[in-house]
Amino acid sequence: MNPITEIKESKDIKQKENERDLYLRKIFDPDLTNLLKKCYQCARCSGVCQISKVQKFTPSRIIQMILEGFEDEIINSRVLWDCLMCNSCLQHCPKDINFADIVRIARYKMKLKDIQNPNRSIAHKGIYSLMSEMMAQENLTVERPLDWIPNGCNTSDKGNILYYVGCLPFFNYEFQDSLSIAKSTLKIICQLEKEPIVVLKDEVCCGHDLYWGQAKFESFIELAKKNVNRFENAGITKIITACAECYRTFKIDYPKLFEDFDVKFEVNHIIEYIYDKWKQGRVQFDNPNESNDIIPFTYHDPCRLSRFLPKHNKINEKVREIFRYLKKIGFNFKEMEHNKENSYCCGVNSWMNCNEKSKALRYKRLLEAKAVGTKMITSCPKCRMHLTCLRNDYDDFSSIDILDFSEFLVDIIKVIEPNQSIEEK
Repeated sequence: MNPITEIKESKDIKQKENERDLYLRKIFDPDLTNLLKKCYQCARCSGVCQISKVQKFTPSRIIQMILEGFEDEIINSRVLWDCLMCNSCLQHCPKDINFADIVRIARYKMKLKDIQNPNRSIAHKGIYSLMSEMMAQENLTVERPLDWIPNGCNTSDKGNILYYVGCLPFFNYEFQDSLSIAKSTLKIICQLEKEPIVVLKDEVCCGHDLYWGQAKFESFIELAKKNVNRFENAGITKIITACAECYRTFKIDYPKLFEDFDVKFEVNHIIEYIYDKWKQGRVQFDNPNESNDIIPFTYHDPCRLSRFLPKHNKINEKVREIFRYLKKIGFNFKEMEHNKENSYCCGVNSWMNCNEKSKALRYKRLLEAKAVGTKMITSCPKCRMHLTCLRNDYDDFSSIDILDFSEFLVDIIKVIEPNQSIEEK
């Protein structure tokens, strides 16, 4: 090889390593005690821990051991692979200690020490995480089929508004009707926007599962860089997604890596998008039910929308304001016993730990749903898949229809033209 070429390649490698280390420092603190110094051992985290309802797991004890200098023992015990990372503990912590962040960082340290391969805990033989890692490869371009796009939807590869589909096209191979979420969401957006909606054929995963579940930070960083590059090349200014995990990732985690991300891009969950259009008078809702029967339904709050967002984010109140309006026109919205920030987790975070213990949490959740309605609405594709999977295993829950927010609204949403009043509609 030419010596000049060797020198150039060596410099390029060094530059990439330095860039990677720069990004890593933004999302990884090797000293766990830095995140725990405010803890005064009230043990509320252990009292509300969801996984502790089905197995022995005490966050307060884990924190205490780390603070007393036994971090290595916690790391070597592998116990933190069991955490659901549902963030119930954060909601009740008087010092706002983010235990999920501690688990995320500890898992990365375990991975570096090769104490336990995270792939052993990943559901579905790790196929979806493997896809995400493959998409993170520098020279690999993934082309997704776009034949799911509804007829009449005007789409493009460049424009202002992006519908970020996420991994729904991949999930659809194993989980039937996953693409129904994508179709319903895009159909709603296309009805409300005159300009073509950007749907990228070379879209890559947001990296949520690698960041939170498997602690594969390097791959997460590469996916984030790829996504930002694609967003900028497409000329978009607004990102709309129907996925709670993608929303949290773009809204909170990407700005940690890229300081100007939230300046360049406005991030909306489909709930926020529809809510804003409704408040602007562009949207109205109708009850398509021809009979006079009241339609009872409930709402399952995903962890990423109920416990992983800043307290000033009111997305949970916005979705309920819509539901309260629907109650006036013939629907019957009822809350489950555990709701909003106290909602039960679906039991599987980032494809991790799908087992009999986490299924017990889903069973409890479906019992609550059955007690208040015949429809369960959620706004996270994985929650929909996991809860549907358990429902299919038990005849007792066969009467419960589990839908995504976009699937629920697509047939009852009515678009009001700018020059047309709601009364005229």
